Amino acid sequence: MRRTSWLAVLAMGTTVLGAGSSVLSGGCGASPAITVVHLGPGEKSEAIRGDAVKTRRGAQEAYAGLRGGFYVVRSIDDWRTAWTSGNEPPMPSTLDTSRSMLLLAVAEKKDTVQLQVHRVVETGDRLHVWVRSTKAGQNCKPKLDRSPFDAVVAPRIDKPVKFYVEEDEAESCGDPPAVTVNCRVNDTPTWAPKVAAQPGDKVDCEMSAVTRGKFAIVDSALTLGELPGGSSSKLAYTRGPSRGAFSVDVFGTYAVRAEASDEAGRKTIVTASVDALPPKTRDVLVQLVWTNFDVSDDPDTFPRVKLRATEETRDAKNKPVTNECSLDTPRAELCEVKTRSAYTHMKLKASDKRLPLDVFYADERIETGPLVCIQLYFDGARTGETCDRKHRNPEDRWQVGTVDMVTGKLLEPPLADADAGAGAGADAAVKKPPPKPAPKK
Repeated sequence: MRRTSWLAVLAMGTTVLGAGSSVLSGGCGASPAITVVHLGPGEKSEAIRGDAVKTRRGAQEAYAGLRGGFYVVRSIDDWRTAWTSGNEPPMPSTLDTSRSMLLLAVAEKKDTVQLQVHRVVETGDRLHVWVRSTKAGQNCKPKLDRSPFDAVVAPRIDKPVKFYVEEDEAESCGDPPAVTVNCRVNDTPTWAPKVAAQPGDKVDCEMSAVTRGKFAIVDSALTLGELPGGSSSKLAYTRGPSRGAFSVDVFGTYAVRAEASDEAGRKTIVTASVDALPPKTRDVLVQLVWTNFDVSDDPDTFPRVKLRATEETRDAKNKPVTNECSLDTPRAELCEVKTRSAYTHMKLKASDKRLPLDVFYADERIETGPLVCIQLYFDGARTGETCDRKHRNPEDRWQVGTVDMVTGKLLEPPLADADAGAGAGADAAVKKPPPKPAPKK
């Protein structure tokens, strides 16, 4: 009669015997049953008296790729069913199943780092096999290229087999590296994991990493993590990979990331934050920033532009006069303007006026290239944002809109982009007069 393979029987079903125990049995003509008992740390199996069975280990390379579980191989069918279907290698030629059998223990849990069959005893009714299963120690990160297993050859004994799996834990690897990161603004003597800055400030950050376990630190680095929208800040290393500086270019929160890893592959990551928050003031703060660019792009290569605010007044003769405020034409009573690389920061002095904003293009901007965005801040909060997505020719002007200085909000731009070049297109469609009614007949 054909012998039923052990894994085939395993697929038929498992009956729970007790805590941590299972039994494998078949119907008529089935191979002897396999029972597996899992013992917790420090738990002992029942006292067994019997005859010690000699075992030997051969080359283990042929056993990579087994399925997790506990098997007894007495035939080619038993060998095949211990593998993922169709992936089994040839059974070792040195295994003579007429005289010998193979006892296999394969890890079923991801945190198991070692399995070892260390004792086999035969009694009158069955074979008893003790397996030591060692899981990774506390704070250890296993780096295994295959599931742990053990394979031993014993004389063939056609009796039920009972595996006792003794769970153990490897030595602790200790705590992962301890990492700190602190920053300071504009060379002040105070360092902290959280600092406040303003656009234009220089921020210097430094990290330290100390090993706390039995593994040495093999890699550590300071990087600039999350950036506010529109920022092009880059970290320049000043003293190796553990210290660097960057300049704040827009309002928002900058994350400075410190990371260290040890020989066991354990990694610690901490973050320092740099908050560049707009001040709570009745002045309206205007930022000209750029988006739609790669982090490796140099902002100094972006198209040259000029942000301008205008004010309509009347002279002594009550004639309309347009007052302009920009980097080239400063007006202290109206606004202050600063630039850094391709970015512009404008402060509109508190008033109850309405001030139009526009952006002049000195260079061409293609539709797929970096684009200009205008952000407004009032009383410590962002009150408006708009971006120019159009192709722009040199000397085109983008009519951004009108700033309501009472609320800090951006009102709709004029109906037509009157100053824009012919190739730029209008920011809003020019209203056409309604068609004249047809003459009466």
